[in-house]
Amino acid sequence: MTIQIPVKELDNPLAAEVVGLDLNQDLDDQTIKGLFDAWMAYPVLVVRDQELSPERQLSYSRRFGELRGHSVKELLHPDYPELLVLSNRGRGGAQPINNGGAYWHSDITYEETPPMGSILHGVITPPEGGDTLYADMTRAYDALDDATKSQIDGLKAVHTYRTRYEAMMNAGVRPVKTEEELAQWADVLHPVARTHPVTGKKAIFVNEGFTSRIDGMSDNESRDLLERLCEHSTQDQFVYRHKWRQGDVVMWDNRCTMHKATDYDLSHERSMHRGTVCGDRPY
Repeated sequence: MTIQIPVKELDNPLAAEVVGLDLNQDLDDQTIKGLFDAWMAYPVLVVRDQELSPERQLSYSRRFGELRGHSVKELLHPDYPELLVLSNRGRGGAQPINNGGAYWHSDITYEETPPMGSILHGVITPPEGGDTLYADMTRAYDALDDATKSQIDGLKAVHTYRTRYEAMMNAGVRPVKTEEELAQWADVLHPVARTHPVTGKKAIFVNEGFTSRIDGMSDNESRDLLERLCEHSTQDQFVYRHKWRQGDVVMWDNRCTMHKATDYDLSHERSMHRGTVCGDRPY
C-alpha cells in the first residue's frame, strides 16, 4: 500500500507519526484517504500539536465512520454524547476518572460489533507519566508457533464487561449500578484469532480486560491459554509506549491492537477526549 501523506515510523513498527497536518483545517477526501491508508499500515497513528474543540474532534473522527458512545453514560460529555471523557478532574461535567483502562484491553470487545477504531485527544496531560502502552496483535499472532495457531484458529472466546465493572464498582472507582443496569452486559462470543476486514491479516483477539474464558474449554485450560496468549502478546517486541504531550491525537485500530493506561501523579490534571468509530462483527 502506498501512503500518500508524510509519516515517520516511531520506535516500534506498530506506530507512526503524521507530519505537518492541522486537524482544525477542513481536510479534503484525498487527505482523509491518505490518513486512512496510513492508519491501516500503522495501527497506532499519532498527530502532534493539535488544539481541538470537542466539535472539531468529533467532526474529524466522523470522517472515518459513524461514531458511537459508551455504555457507561457517566463518562460521556454532557453536551457531546459521542465523546468519551477520561478526566481525573471531571472536565466538561463528566464523571471524574483517574486512570481508565489500566489493564490490557481492546475497546468495547464485550459487544457484538466492537468499534473499529478510537481517536483520543490529549486535552491536558501531566508533565510525566500517564503513558499508554499499545500491543501489536497481528505481529503477536504471526510470531506464534504453528501448533498454537492451529489450536486457536476456529476457537471462540467469551467477552463481558460485567465482571470487570463489578470489580471496579466494588473498589469504589466506578458508579454503582443496579442489577438491571449490570444485566446490559451479556456475554458475547468472538473468534480468538480474527481476520482484519481491510488488510486480511490475522490478529489475536482476546484481552485481559474483557475476555472471561475460551468457549468449550475447562476453566483451567481456558485460563492457561488466555494467560499464555496475553503474556505472549505483551512482550516488549510487540509494544509501543506512547509518551503523551498536550495536544497529541492518537488513533488506534481496535481490531488488531490492545492498549493499557499507566500510572501518573494524580496531583496533575489528565483530561482526554475520545471519539469511537463503529466497526463490524469480528470473523
